[in-house]
Amino acid sequence: MRLHSLRWWPEGGDHDVWSVRRSASSDTLRHNPKHSLRKPHTIPPHFLPAPSPEKPLFRDNPDAVLPQEVPLLAGSVDADAALRVVRLIVPQWSNVETARCKPVVGGITNGLVRLSAPEHTDVLVRVYGPNTHLVIDRERENRLFARLSEAGFAPAYLGRFQNGRVEGFLEGFRALEPHELAKGTWQKGIAQRLAQLHQFKPEQVIPRTFSSLRTWLEQARDLTFEGEAAMRHAQLKLPGALALLGTLSRLFHEQIKPHADDSFGTRAAIRPVLAHNDLLAGNIMVEESTGSVRFIDYEYSACGYAAFDIANHFCEYAGFDSDFAQHFPDRSAREAFIETYLGPESSRTDIADFDRAVCLFVLVDHLWWGSWAVIQAQHSPIDFDFLRYAELRFAGLRHHRSLFESRPG
Repeated sequence: MRLHSLRWWPEGGDHDVWSVRRSASSDTLRHNPKHSLRKPHTIPPHFLPAPSPEKPLFRDNPDAVLPQEVPLLAGSVDADAALRVVRLIVPQWSNVETARCKPVVGGITNGLVRLSAPEHTDVLVRVYGPNTHLVIDRERENRLFARLSEAGFAPAYLGRFQNGRVEGFLEGFRALEPHELAKGTWQKGIAQRLAQLHQFKPEQVIPRTFSSLRTWLEQARDLTFEGEAAMRHAQLKLPGALALLGTLSRLFHEQIKPHADDSFGTRAAIRPVLAHNDLLAGNIMVEESTGSVRFIDYEYSACGYAAFDIANHFCEYAGFDSDFAQHFPDRSAREAFIETYLGPESSRTDIADFDRAVCLFVLVDHLWWGSWAVIQAQHSPIDFDFLRYAELRFAGLRHHRSLFESRPG
């Protein structure tokens, strides 16, 4: 999920917080009258076996899907429907009478709410945004998330419904802000955690970074907009972006890949890994008391090049404001991160070779999220200026292309 920052509304604030309650005589959910919430969908009574806390049907099981949807209206999750699916999916919640529903703000792909109930562990309900299947393989995402959950590397995978998922909530953690990514306090932990993630074997072993990006760019190029949006779309010069992608692919195969045989740094940079592919500040959760770092939101994760994943993370230092000239890490900062990632036995040459691959993938990353934003501008109902974000990423592409061509690193 692309986020500016992931945060909860503070307690007691005048925000959209619902109290939902199940009556003793029916499954009707009562709520604050100032909010209009739809009635829950019905579930075939024969679908589910009796809940068993010892062996939940849905836990870490991406093949089990509750045949019910949670409406997402103008970016807001239907609170009573969210509670209903939680009661059906999570055995410990099956008899919950009252729950507090708090929206998670900042998301521009999905709708998220946190449900709390006395003497119960909080859960997170994720409702997929409309048309996100165009850029996200939901079946693959759920398989991966369940696998990472089972390994203790992701929040608990509690179960699926037709257009979303119920997850465990990371109690005591908070999301980072973009300006914190460069701080040594967290930078080392992020690098170490990413190195651990890259040890997981991906479902596929051949990176499709360039081929997937070509598909996205072609989709973005062929979209039709109206009025001012049509002019802005044309000014992105997407046919030229496709040509540049071809050049970057050629440079990768001719100038980076051949050095893998004699350079540990290059070999480490371009090895196929399970890449997060969206490691922005809002997807990095930290626990202040212990210094623990956790990653969330694996919906763009796939087999990819290690250097691309790190290049993407470096670009996120600029946040959604995308002031890359000011916030993108300089060579010294990049190499400090890479040294932690590779480990203490890496040489200065290894680190420099790795960074060389990262710099090429920074350009690829701008094309990646620039094309993604154009597709979202056409299909997403969320109130966000996706075309503006595309413009900022293509401006970042021009900035970094000039920077990397004019001086090393």
